[in-house]
Amino acid sequence: MKNNGKVLYGNCDEFLYLGGNEQSTHKYVSELLGKETIDINTYGKSSGRSGNYSTNYQISGRELMTPDEVRLLDNKYALLFIRGERPVMDFKYDILKHPNVQYTTDGKGKPYIHGGTEQSIATITLSEEIKDDKFVDIQDLIDIDEIKKLSENCEVLTEEEIEERIFKGGF
Repeated sequence: MKNNGKVLYGNCDEFLYLGGNEQSTHKYVSELLGKETIDINTYGKSSGRSGNYSTNYQISGRELMTPDEVRLLDNKYALLFIRGERPVMDFKYDILKHPNVQYTTDGKGKPYIHGGTEQSIATITLSEEIKDDKFVDIQDLIDIDEIKKLSENCEVLTEEEIEERIFKGGF
């Protein structure tokens, strides 16, 4: 079970690093970034009666970001890895500045209530019925086999399907 995270990362075509505090993740991101080639020039000069001057050129490799540099990445940046492309470092998007945030609870919009009937076009309500001057639970009066027959003729539609049928006359 130790390698499940690596298997998960390995099966993703995109990987977005937003930051973190886990040391092995810093190492993994550093390895994903790869290395760059750098030129190192060193100069030497000696003075004296027979002064000497030398220049030494050297090509070396270095990680684009070491694990420590990944750990210290400024919080305003994200790293994006896309399979077959070079990594990208870009600014994170502040979702509170999105024009539609006003429709969310963060933007003072009404909270979404799952299972509500505000958008429904029909409802079925089970209630009580008065029979012989007594309240009787309607469920006691329902024939289950009859309900099964009725439900065979019903289907649940999405909002888009309902609109399509209304505008195209499909009901």
